Amino acid sequence: MRAWILRRQSRIEERPLEFVDDYPTPEPGPHQVRIRIKSTGICRTDLHIAEGELPLHKSPLVPGHQIAGVVDEVGEGVTRFRPGDRAGLTWIYSSCGYCKMCVSGLENHCPAIRRTGWDVDGGYAEYVIAEEGYAIPLDGIPLDFDDLAPMMCPGMTGYLAFELAGVGPGDRLGLLGFGPTAYYVMKVARSMGIDVYVSTRSRAHREIAEGLGARWVGNMLEEGTPVPMDAIISFPAIGEATEKALRSVAPGGVLVLSQIFSTPMTISDYNGNLWGRTIRTVQNVRRSSIYRMVEAAKRIDMGIPKDVFGFDELQEAAIRSRKGELEGLTAVVRVQ
Repeated sequence: MRAWILRRQSRIEERPLEFVDDYPTPEPGPHQVRIRIKSTGICRTDLHIAEGELPLHKSPLVPGHQIAGVVDEVGEGVTRFRPGDRAGLTWIYSSCGYCKMCVSGLENHCPAIRRTGWDVDGGYAEYVIAEEGYAIPLDGIPLDFDDLAPMMCPGMTGYLAFELAGVGPGDRLGLLGFGPTAYYVMKVARSMGIDVYVSTRSRAHREIAEGLGARWVGNMLEEGTPVPMDAIISFPAIGEATEKALRSVAPGGVLVLSQIFSTPMTISDYNGNLWGRTIRTVQNVRRSSIYRMVEAAKRIDMGIPKDVFGFDELQEAAIRSRKGELEGLTAVVRVQ
């Protein structure tokens, strides 16, 4: 099969991804399904892996974990899928199923978790194998594959961040940074009657947020928010932004850190900025929130502004994503 593989890590501008047309086509084993990939998304995490900010767990590796396609073959014992079903695959490829984290519903913290496109081959290819219990049923969602693919990561991660924020109708939710994950959070929040306050310096992103009904758009790191927030979800991997965001969180409120890593952070004013507030972090994704996001996508339009590339343009799409040269919020590669 055709695939883009990573053997060595380097800056994405140095084109570390290698296109091959004879990568072994995987075959499903017991309780596995094979997905014929239609569209795959370019994620910042993929760039972290390609560039060496995250260690390489296997080589060669097929990166990618924003996967949407059609089941074309099932292994022995599969009951949840049939050939022809639409299916997706997210960052969580599998977990052990029996540790304390798994049995308590916190499988995203499982010490034996395997990640799609990092621990196992992912979506920069024509086919991918998924464990039956971790493949995501996508039938019933009124979106095409180009919109389903990014929903598999920023959509699912955003929904978990939203749940960790613990807000409801009538509350105030701040979004620090406005990329694809914040976009999905805002879609869900606005559908529930939550007032959303967006902090972004991008004029294009400001216009998108205003079009979605943001109550306020500005720069909370410089000016704060006009009123205290019940919760803020923060996306930049900038540690010094943490205390600045906390200044806009009301006592009793929550700050959710959605980034996968951060520069060092310091809380200098405990009583003024942290006391009475809660900090939570997003680590991986878990199926319970994924399934709730799938149900939400059946009633909320989750289409996202995106740049669509051909499969042979995948590396160029990654470079443009890294440089911030996209017209939309995210890049999607149409595989076949």
